[in-house]
Amino acid sequence: MSTANDLIIRYYDWLKAKTNWREINDWVEITTPYLDRHNDCIQIYLKRQDGEWVLTDDGYTLSDLAQSG
Repeated sequence: MSTANDLIIRYYDWLKAKTNWREINDWVEITTPYLDRHNDCIQIYLKRQDGEWVLTDDGYTLSDLAQSG
């Protein structure tokens, strides 16, 4: 196996192990291992709506940028 493929597999395994999913009503909360500028895990929300997928951070990123000036 090439070094690049090995790194990709290891990264995917790490990401899968560190990502958590939780169902909240019609939404799925996805907590990632990636950190925001406050060192908090980034959370995104996923929902199936009208045959399409909606993915949102509920406005967190834009709100945080606005608050930081």
